[in-house]
Amino acid sequence: MDGHGKIDSDAERGNSAPTDHALFPYLSIQKEANSLRSFYADPANRTQLLEAIGRTIAAHKITLLSIDVFDTALLRSPGSELGRFWSLSKRFYETIPERATGPDPTPEDTLLVRIAAMRAAYGMQRHSIVGSDPSLDDIAGTVCSLLNRPDLTEHYVRTEVECEIEDVSLNPLVPDLRERFPSLRTVFLSDMYLDSRRIGQILAAKHHSGSPPKIYSSADGDGSKIDGGLFDYVSKALNVEPSHALHIGDNLEHDYRGAKRRGWHALHLPLPDKELHQRRTRFAETRAEITTLDAGFAHECRFAP
Repeated sequence: MDGHGKIDSDAERGNSAPTDHALFPYLSIQKEANSLRSFYADPANRTQLLEAIGRTIAAHKITLLSIDVFDTALLRSPGSELGRFWSLSKRFYETIPERATGPDPTPEDTLLVRIAAMRAAYGMQRHSIVGSDPSLDDIAGTVCSLLNRPDLTEHYVRTEVECEIEDVSLNPLVPDLRERFPSLRTVFLSDMYLDSRRIGQILAAKHHSGSPPKIYSSADGDGSKIDGGLFDYVSKALNVEPSHALHIGDNLEHDYRGAKRRGWHALHLPLPDKELHQRRTRFAETRAEITTLDAGFAHECRFAP
């Protein structure tokens, strides 16, 4: 799920399916599945999706297919954003190069400054391009400066990318789409702090397609899916009319309504209710484990998938 922690948004509560999807049999099956990974692992489910996508392509003369990255092209494990930051903080601590003098930051220190750096970065981003996100490189620089170890910035970024690669698996729908629609131009869109270069590293590690995929991210500074600016940018950059573009993704606001507002066609592929519940449970377990968060970070530590 892209969206860098659009936390507990109304769009992710209850039945978020767009009404015009009620006729698609796969939708109820997906919502009731145990997880995204189990849903997409079933060839019958993927066949239904490919047929629905094919009907849209034929009906609207689609020439551009856009795929959301996290929880659509790349399927996450059933954790939470906080859990990923905690795993990152522990890995970062365990792999810090030794130095002759002075203490190294603890995992708790690293997690706290990550949360503070995110808050500061997004606070300052309000004065930049509407809807765009600060990049991981900027956040990592702030993290390591606060830890008094600016020399570790590249190590922090590299560690996060490695953790992301380990956390995700390629959705088998992606190669199915390329095989079913070989002439269709395909790109990947994301709303989060990972820019297109970093996402490209993660996607390349999981998807050996032979040619580098075209990726657009809100961290590149060209707008976001949620505000629609990224859809506008991609349409213009690729010289494609919005009415001939189709975006698919799991987030109702970013991937479905954001695309629709810009004249694109869209298909909503939601997170199953059972997996969303499991992620909330994992979040609660992680939150209870890290007692240092009780001092001043409760607001920043609400649930985000």
